[in-house]
Amino acid sequence: MPLLVCNCFMPSLEVRRWNEIIKKHMLVGNAEQAVLTYVNMQVHGFRADNYTFPILLKAAGKNCASRIGFAFHGQTIKTGFYRHIFVQTALINMYGTLHCTADACKMFENMPVKDLVAWNSMLDAYASNGEMEDAISLFHMMPLKDLSSFNILISGYSSCGEVLAARSIFDKMAIKDIVSWNSILSACTRAGDMEKAFALFQEMPMKNTISWNTMLAGCLQRGQFSEAVDLFDEMKTTNCLPDYLTATSVLSACAHLGSLETGIKIHVYAIYSGLASSPHVTTALMDMYAKCGSIEQALQIFFKAQVKDIYCWNAIISGLALHGHGYAALKLFGYMKKKHERPDDITFIGLLNACSHSGLVEEGCRLFDSMLNFGISPKLEHYGCLVDLLGRAGHLDCAFHVIEAMPFEPGESILGALLSSCIIHQDLETGERVIKLVSSTAPYISDGELMMFANLYASCGYWEEANRWREMMNNTGIVKTAGFSEIELNGRFHKFLAGK
Repeated sequence: MPLLVCNCFMPSLEVRRWNEIIKKHMLVGNAEQAVLTYVNMQVHGFRADNYTFPILLKAAGKNCASRIGFAFHGQTIKTGFYRHIFVQTALINMYGTLHCTADACKMFENMPVKDLVAWNSMLDAYASNGEMEDAISLFHMMPLKDLSSFNILISGYSSCGEVLAARSIFDKMAIKDIVSWNSILSACTRAGDMEKAFALFQEMPMKNTISWNTMLAGCLQRGQFSEAVDLFDEMKTTNCLPDYLTATSVLSACAHLGSLETGIKIHVYAIYSGLASSPHVTTALMDMYAKCGSIEQALQIFFKAQVKDIYCWNAIISGLALHGHGYAALKLFGYMKKKHERPDDITFIGLLNACSHSGLVEEGCRLFDSMLNFGISPKLEHYGCLVDLLGRAGHLDCAFHVIEAMPFEPGESILGALLSSCIIHQDLETGERVIKLVSSTAPYISDGELMMFANLYASCGYWEEANRWREMMNNTGIVKTAGFSEIELNGRFHKFLAGK
């Protein structure tokens, strides 16, 4: 008899063990392995319970796999576990993550009992998908609200760029936690209002790593690179530990500033803090060294890296392109293919730029034509690289034909690149065709374009026409954007504006 009792409980204990394995995979972000473990669990003759399904439904949402999600939903109905409130709430969360808010709403409406977690899950489904009218309507219907309810709304408005609406909710909150502050901080940085963001940041009663990373991301977005470096230095004096996102952000700021000295200091910090082993930081280090003029150091980091993902390959190829090492970039691409690393559209942008900077016209054209072999359709950026490649090499007529034949409207950067090549090669005929194209497609002509028109005629000796374009610029009140330079002195960055 005791043996029989023991056997009855064995499946429950085994299912619990399977659940723990599935949950561990989810904790490390491996949703695909979580689903595969569940499949393996069934092969071994064990069935899911009301604890298994919430984890699986979360995995389906993480994988953005609607078909798997629908299958799991069907299994919850078949097994009867869909009646459990935890499973029902997990279904709402899954459908919200999969952008199926109508299905989430059906699930929510059919729930016989709705607790606060269920209400918040439905609120989050609307808010995370930008359906803020439905979100605020549901918010007012809620019989009970908690801190999470307010935070969900602020986050939703933040994602939609509605700073005033987010601030209105934030100001009405009697109690605010770190999530509330971070959400409103994110709303300001996303909208580019760094003045308000810095004011809020100073007001915060408590900051965590997310707070600092939000500010760093905002500085990068607004081009405030020296401010980002200052923030990082300030962060190190607090009890908030920088993570891999912090390191990648500040290294990106150094790359834009061209500050090798500061970049090296951050590299040393990353090594001692254990952040340098992160693939994200490795990629950011290569990018920083390449943009700060030390391609040798970038290559050293690349070859020493234990894990080389596609971002790592793209960073080093782009770095070689920047330094005019076209053949080296192509050789590395061959090595990449031998390693069975599949290139993406960014890889080809780097390769085409490498060919452009090294005058490798035939190789660049072959690469462009080979993109479809890798299942990559050329985008506007790839056509821009091809136009730049042909233009730099003096094949201006061919470059103009590429613009006419491509399935996209040529942007300002593509036409500007070709016009610049026309000035260098003193090709007035193609240059005038580009001017006509700019004049017919652009909603307005910028100061930079007017200057390039004038420079084209000046380079070909047509001074009267060049003066006519300059006078047109003066008469319309367009002022040429002032250039600036930035220098680093004793670890501080100083900006100098032309004419000031």
